[in-house]
Amino acid sequence: MRWKMINNVPVCFGARDDTYGTFNIRERGLIYTFKLVHKNGSLSCNTDTSPPSHWGCGHSIYRNKKLLTVITYPNKTALPLADYLRHERGCGLRYYSYEIAGIGINSPELVFNNLTTPLAVSNGQEFQIWDGQDLTDCSENNNGGQMCVDVYALY
Repeated sequence: MRWKMINNVPVCFGARDDTYGTFNIRERGLIYTFKLVHKNGSLSCNTDTSPPSHWGCGHSIYRNKKLLTVITYPNKTALPLADYLRHERGCGLRYYSYEIAGIGINSPELVFNNLTTPLAVSNGQEFQIWDGQDLTDCSENNNGGQMCVDVYALY
């Protein structure tokens, strides 16, 4: 297995108003996981109370599940790359929040968990990168920022 860079130019995404980033697979095969490498920018889950971060939200409501960055298929179905917290109170306030050992909201890289079954991908297949609140259209009205990343796949 080895890491292969997927994108030619950084993939940028925001935290509100459906500002997901898109990348396309350049080589068919079996992918075990993905890795995102921060290039520039930041996101905020609440521009009034939470400082900007790379991968999630520092607000205390998230406790230890502060990561919010999600990779999806074009139909907005999340790849099972983390143990997402689901169906919490409200409109899913913490929906798609998660933790990964050794990764913080400002880590330079976000290395997702390995998939239980490798993902068969084809050349040109599209995936999207979302902020979890933007993905669910929940509690995104006070979000802000834009961030750009490089995308790697472990083949």
